[in-house]
Amino acid sequence: MSFTPDKNLSTKKNDIFSSIHRHLYPGRVERMLEGGIDFIPDRREGYRYWDIDGRELLDLHLNGGTFNLGHKNPELVQTLIENLEHYDIGNHHFSSAPKAELAQALIEATPGDMQYVVFTPSGSEANDVAIKSARYATGRKKIVALDAGYHGRSGLSGAAGDDETAAFFLSDIPQDFIKVPFNDVAAMAAALKNNDVALVMMETIPATNGFPLPENDYLKKVKKLCEEHGTLYLADEVQTGLGRTGHRWAIEAYGVEPDIIITGKGLSGGLYPMAAAIMNRRCGDWLIENGWGHVSTFGGSDLGCKVALKALQMSICEATLTNVTTQSNYIRQGLDALLPRFPFFKGIRQNGLIIGLEFSDSTMGQAMMLALYKNGIWAITAGFDQAVIQFKLGILVDKAYCDAVLERFENACIWLVNSFNELLTGGTIDESDPVIISTKELAQKALTQWNIEGANLKLLKHRENTVFKITTTDKQSFALRVHRSGYHTDAELNSELLWMAALNEAGVQTPVVIPTVSGNNFATTTNENDSISRQCSLLEWIDGDMFDQLGRVERGVQKELEERYFELGKLAAKMHNQGSDWDKPAGFTRHAWDADGLLGAEPLWGKFWQHPAINKPQRKQILKARFVLKELLKQMGETKQNYGLIHADFLPENILVNNGELKLIDFDDCGWGYYLFEMATSLFPQITQPFFDELVAAYAAGYRTERELSDADLEIFPAFLMIRGFTYLGWLQTRADAMKNGDKLAAEIAKGLCDFIPDLLNELSPTQRMGMEVILYFQRIFAKIK
Repeated sequence: MSFTPDKNLSTKKNDIFSSIHRHLYPGRVERMLEGGIDFIPDRREGYRYWDIDGRELLDLHLNGGTFNLGHKNPELVQTLIENLEHYDIGNHHFSSAPKAELAQALIEATPGDMQYVVFTPSGSEANDVAIKSARYATGRKKIVALDAGYHGRSGLSGAAGDDETAAFFLSDIPQDFIKVPFNDVAAMAAALKNNDVALVMMETIPATNGFPLPENDYLKKVKKLCEEHGTLYLADEVQTGLGRTGHRWAIEAYGVEPDIIITGKGLSGGLYPMAAAIMNRRCGDWLIENGWGHVSTFGGSDLGCKVALKALQMSICEATLTNVTTQSNYIRQGLDALLPRFPFFKGIRQNGLIIGLEFSDSTMGQAMMLALYKNGIWAITAGFDQAVIQFKLGILVDKAYCDAVLERFENACIWLVNSFNELLTGGTIDESDPVIISTKELAQKALTQWNIEGANLKLLKHRENTVFKITTTDKQSFALRVHRSGYHTDAELNSELLWMAALNEAGVQTPVVIPTVSGNNFATTTNENDSISRQCSLLEWIDGDMFDQLGRVERGVQKELEERYFELGKLAAKMHNQGSDWDKPAGFTRHAWDADGLLGAEPLWGKFWQHPAINKPQRKQILKARFVLKELLKQMGETKQNYGLIHADFLPENILVNNGELKLIDFDDCGWGYYLFEMATSLFPQITQPFFDELVAAYAAGYRTERELSDADLEIFPAFLMIRGFTYLGWLQTRADAMKNGDKLAAEIAKGLCDFIPDLLNELSPTQRMGMEVILYFQRIFAKIK
């Protein structure tokens, strides 16, 4: 497995990534870079990182709370330096003053009647100690943990937490490690009823599951069940302890005294690995009988104990706990103000500065992680619930830092609103691609047919057509389209350009077609080493933002989109009126998005049911729906009211907004078709919005200001959404190589469509269903014969 350098990254970054990929964790490097994260930390200070290329990021990951007190906290650095004059790691066999001081401080800082401390270098190892301790104390072997919990990835801790990873390494022990759902008291009671469980392991607020909060008295009820069944209770506070809730330990906020508390990460001060299992007498009495029952060379390092003691004192002092409460209230006010503006931002889970931000699904969560990174915040999705971003501020933050976080978070939400379509379809174009280079050379050659020499060409789009912005030496701007080979005959392309001119005359704004010097609407050009000719058309440049570029969305995404879809409905109706009334010139010809073009044996955008991302059960459902929908179109017929010339690619990227006016570009797919298909095309990208029905209503209201749209039409509109989804699957199938996320997008579309197909089939009568099954049966038989 080799690492391919990214030409957009510096040589220094590529060298580091290459080395890490070769020797440390190739899978992690690939996953991060695929997600757009090219971060390599260099300088760090306070709650800020600087990338090796100099870019600043606010650190809201804190490495799980390791940097609760900030990066290189001056007081902790001074403690480390001073104690280096006297101490080193020490020897784990011997007693020492630093060990005694830290152990005593932890016992005094911990709720319950704690007696013993075992030091380890990591929380994982501390949880291993706890499991062994509980088993010895109770004489039982079984452990109960949360199915949403995480306690590390070492041997026993891994079996207690992340089932998938444990199984990957054949280290899962399902008969001894039982998992129950969070906030489910009945499930916990059932797991403990046989009085054979040694330990219940509870993350007080499960971090890797995105910080879901315990319901009222849940933790108290679990502790009571433990007491009734002779089971010990562990509070894993590796991420939630040391002041992050405004209490010393999160468990204190819920009124529970555990038998064992696990701490780590923040105990290190971010400078020296430290963790600990803090236990009551019953749990730790094995230390009397077997003083070497658990040994750890680096557990309880003398130097580390000195740093940890200072970190503990700073974390749980009254001033820090008060600051956590103050800043958590302040950041919550700011987040609450942003919540209504962005529909993908669904909720806030919070206890102090333990914060999980909920997004509409895992796709949006991962997209938001990238959006935050692009806008100067390092925060990550929760490992077990990627719809949630872990949003962890340090416990010493001030108001100015919170203001910076809120500003950058708002900017990230705005960036995501305006960039999501690009993220979904695969991001930026690689201009070093030989195909792009060849196409650019061809475009330069084509421009001579408009007497344009020495112009600057800027690549805008490379999918069906390749589109360049042309800036001439006298600063005039045009759009040059290099049309895909073989998609349209010369007559079909000429018809497209003639319709665009007619629409302009009717007040529907489209780019003006610029004839060649010889008076043709387009030119045909061939590269020297290419036998395939390409059609090229030159259009007037139109300024404007794409339809889904909503700016800073001060009034919220829903309000902005409702207004735009109202105007889009009006525009569509005007276009359909013009096409319906227009006296087409002789020879006018375009393809048809009719029943066959959409759902026939050879659909215009490909056999969607053959997309490799569709599994066998989905394919069966889709073929059934295809049959039903085709019959629906035949029943509708092609009347002047429902069928005519349509743009057919009525998507945000083809609609420009300039001073509130909508302008249409890219008529490459225009042809005859159903007006409801046009409507479905424009609305399909918004189908996951919680206010989708409102957008449909806005479009319909706008349309009705210019043209009739009956309630009966609106009732069958969902069928056209499904048809539009099918055409996407066909379109994506032919662009697997050109679209980075194409297969992933196709899988999501197929899943969404198949969720709704049963509702469609339920509308059929029993006779119709039987007829459909018979037809599909014979189709399968004939396919086998062929």
